[in-house]
Amino acid sequence: MNLTARPQSNGRKTFRRSHHTPLLKMPANVQSIKVAAYSAQAEDLKHIYMVGSLRRPVPHPFFRDERAEVILCFYKKGDGGLFHWHPEVTEYEFVIEGRMGYHSVSDGREHWFEAGDMICIPAGICVRRLVPTRVRTLTVKVPSRDDKIHCRRCVRVCPCRVEKAEGA
Repeated sequence: MNLTARPQSNGRKTFRRSHHTPLLKMPANVQSIKVAAYSAQAEDLKHIYMVGSLRRPVPHPFFRDERAEVILCFYKKGDGGLFHWHPEVTEYEFVIEGRMGYHSVSDGREHWFEAGDMICIPAGICVRRLVPTRVRTLTVKVPSRDDKIHCRRCVRVCPCRVEKAEGA
């Protein structure tokens, strides 16, 4: 990908990626979010969004960036999810602590992971998270886009359908 930098009077640089992507404001210096800014919410929230093009309000600071989402995830036993898939988003998940799995519709199997394992869920793959114990992960989604589709909004034929599709 080609990035063209254009200096501005405020010391920041504007990078133009392509005619389909809006301009991104990149910081002129190193930026940080200190642990105190989000640690109080860590046990109450499942997801601490650190980076992304978030549209919904979050109770902590984050870096706005459309290219990716970076999320600290804190799951308790039983915090599995619904079957879902992303048309355009690939998810990368690093297991920091605990054990978790994903039930994949594409092969009908459960895939299990433990601390130190790296997971990749390509765009288009329908999965359901399985959480038998407390687990912490660091998740990166590329690109940052809220495109999750659950059963009720899915028109694909699926052996794991748990809800009737809307309009079906």
